Amino acid sequence: MGQIKVLEEHIADKIAAGEVVERPLSVVKELLENSLDAGADFVEIEIREGGVSLIRVKDNGKGMDADDLRLAFARHATSKIQEFQDLFRLNTFGFRGEALPSIAAVAQVEMTSCTASETVGHKIRVEGGSEQEFSEVAAAPGTVMEVKNLFYNVPARRKFLKSNSYETGLIGDLISKYAIGYPHVRFRYISGGQLQLDTAGMHTAEQRIAYVYGSNLEQLIVPVEKQELGAGRYVEAWLVREEITRNNRGQEVFFVNGRLVKSAELSQALEESYYTLIAKGRFPVAVLQLTIPGNEIDVNVHPAKTEVKINGFAQLKTKIVEVLKDALWEANITKNAFLPETVAPMARQQSSVGKIVQERAEQESRETDTPREKAEHRAQTIGAVSYLNEKAEDGVNSVVAEPEKLYRWQQEPLAVKKEQPPQRATQDTLFALEPQPIEKKAPQKEVAPQMKAAEKQGKMPKDKEKDSLQVKSIANLTVIGQLNHSFILAQNEEGLYIIDQHTCHERILYEKFMKAEGEKALVSQPLLIPVTVTLSAQQDSILIQHIFTLRQLGFVLENFGERCYLLRSLPLGLHELPNVEEFFLDLLHDLAEQKEVTAAIIKEKLLITASCKGAVKAHWPLTDIEMRTLLYDLSQVENAHTCPHGRPIIYKITMSELYKIFKRGTYHG
Repeated sequence: MGQIKVLEEHIADKIAAGEVVERPLSVVKELLENSLDAGADFVEIEIREGGVSLIRVKDNGKGMDADDLRLAFARHATSKIQEFQDLFRLNTFGFRGEALPSIAAVAQVEMTSCTASETVGHKIRVEGGSEQEFSEVAAAPGTVMEVKNLFYNVPARRKFLKSNSYETGLIGDLISKYAIGYPHVRFRYISGGQLQLDTAGMHTAEQRIAYVYGSNLEQLIVPVEKQELGAGRYVEAWLVREEITRNNRGQEVFFVNGRLVKSAELSQALEESYYTLIAKGRFPVAVLQLTIPGNEIDVNVHPAKTEVKINGFAQLKTKIVEVLKDALWEANITKNAFLPETVAPMARQQSSVGKIVQERAEQESRETDTPREKAEHRAQTIGAVSYLNEKAEDGVNSVVAEPEKLYRWQQEPLAVKKEQPPQRATQDTLFALEPQPIEKKAPQKEVAPQMKAAEKQGKMPKDKEKDSLQVKSIANLTVIGQLNHSFILAQNEEGLYIIDQHTCHERILYEKFMKAEGEKALVSQPLLIPVTVTLSAQQDSILIQHIFTLRQLGFVLENFGERCYLLRSLPLGLHELPNVEEFFLDLLHDLAEQKEVTAAIIKEKLLITASCKGAVKAHWPLTDIEMRTLLYDLSQVENAHTCPHGRPIIYKITMSELYKIFKRGTYHG
């Protein structure tokens, strides 16, 4: 007896607060939703030190009188619920009456409120759950809530918070999403005394999506007007076309009955709508508003009310996918006529290298053009890639035989016959069979010429023969041919070998880049035409947190306005990226996900990216000598089994397996 005791009220309040108030973001969410419930059309949020030292939310809603203001901080006090059945008819945010008392239990809180019918407002100050002051004050209609020193009396909870910049980013992301979902409400967000977001004058979802996620998105938004899916069920959406994707679901935004939620079911429906339009592992930018009867949704499945349960969603999902997919495919039919030139610069370019080389040759023949006109024409031809980049490289020529060219800074004229542009640039010029010096101070290895001599003699060079045998004699395989312009088929007396040409070349380039760089810092290569990058509030905080590390690696950025930057330089080797902005945003997400970020980790990622972009692709025809050279180079690497991403390079089918498949008995060699 005597082992079970009733907890003291202040201890119980702190425990209950732990379910509702997880971090500063939780406080901002509750207060922001209270302002929307109050009918406000202007909400201002100000924070300091990631919301730990101050969270201030001001609105012009209907406000509260003295009695309601005092009662608002009582546990389980609410204006939303009169009887139990009201839980299933909800059209508002807060309803459990736990948010304000939970916040007041772990912070120092001051609230001022006034109704439109009153001539004077009232202020209440609560600290650690206890009322400290209640008085009349002069105030405008609406409510001002100040939360100071969050978790001051729960230090164990406070130490688990992440950096101020991280917490700031989460809050900015939340406010940005609500700003998109409520275009009729003006949101103003201030962090550390700096204005981060202000939606004044923006009254459409399209304008706000472009404001939050980048102005280049506005012309790519496919609006889906409100459509009825059944009795009382409606869907409305704003879908960004497949030219813009992300490597995470952070910009998939869902509102159910006006409530911002996370939903694996809605994500699945959205991604199914984009099926075949975007690559696997990429995710769309989209906003979806779903309206359903209150009795078919349960918003009480999570303490923070961020997740919902929808009754009969399987049937609803089919209709949602149909509506969204129809809108995307209709937009896809006409996208070539309306695709903005400023978005995805390489989107309109032909994949054939021969065509690019031909266009460059034609430009060289335009002798009457001024240097400026030539530079402008070159930028258009290669999709706004720097002219300096072009002069430093020979396109994709020789990148397999001499990948060091990706790291060379040397002007060389493009050797192209104007009268007869090469017809097989993707094949015959992929390997340079003539030696081309890179630097005078040290001779470079010339793999392709050695392969040419070896082909004539029927054997590998003597100085390489011993080394090549160390990786299961890959260099001694006999090339049979190419399958679907994607896989190299080779054989020896043991069986058949299938080699993925992209992962094979990617591994070769990666190891050569790693050896070439060693302990050196990556070289920064300036772009002739800077790339404009617009960040969300969360991405902006990640950038600020890692700005010095990125600068060491060769990323040079210049502030160009509110959450907007000019990317002026890239690490050498990344200039061929078809979409620099997309790559940079993906990099920021990786930095946020990485627990311990160091320059070495980012450097390795950049080298992996450079090797992936520089490697031959699938559906790329190769000549016999090109395939032989790839196998020879593969025999020189340390790991010939997987690419830097971990994908396999070689698959072997033994002769014994083949005999068994075709029921030819036992293979005896």
